[in-house]
Amino acid sequence: MGPLAKLDIPRPGTGLQQRLMEDAVSHLNPAPPITAAADGPVSDAIQLMKQHRVGCILALKDDQLTGVLSERDLLYKLAGARFISDEIKLQDVMTTRLVTLQMDDSIRFALHQMSVGGFRHIPVVKGEHPIGVISIKDVLRYINRAILQPSENEAEASSSAASQVSY
Repeated sequence: MGPLAKLDIPRPGTGLQQRLMEDAVSHLNPAPPITAAADGPVSDAIQLMKQHRVGCILALKDDQLTGVLSERDLLYKLAGARFISDEIKLQDVMTTRLVTLQMDDSIRFALHQMSVGGFRHIPVVKGEHPIGVISIKDVLRYINRAILQPSENEAEASSSAASQVSY
């Protein structure tokens, strides 16, 4: 094998890098999904977003995830409209090219999907049914906790190293 063979597959180092690569999306404690009928009025979905103070709504049809309505969708597709009538349906403005995660996917994979797709929110599904939503804020909170509260192994290693220091 060539000298670059070891670079093909990312390997976790220690600390935060290892936790991002190994910990599952479930560690982010995904928020319960706020859902609306895909064929319902977009104005109802907007009210749900405001009421729950969320950046996206999951659109369902027959209990199946069919789309995501995000703040960006509203900005790019409805900006400039004098008013939003009940005739405009959620399915008319939602994103239908879905990217989803499973609870056991790694946080690293979630970050990759967000980065490549330009998403701030990704639905978490079990089968075809939404069970949660993660946002970039969830990932940032996780990173903050990981930095402020290192794992037990890291704490033991640093206290062991500190005990070996001579002055």
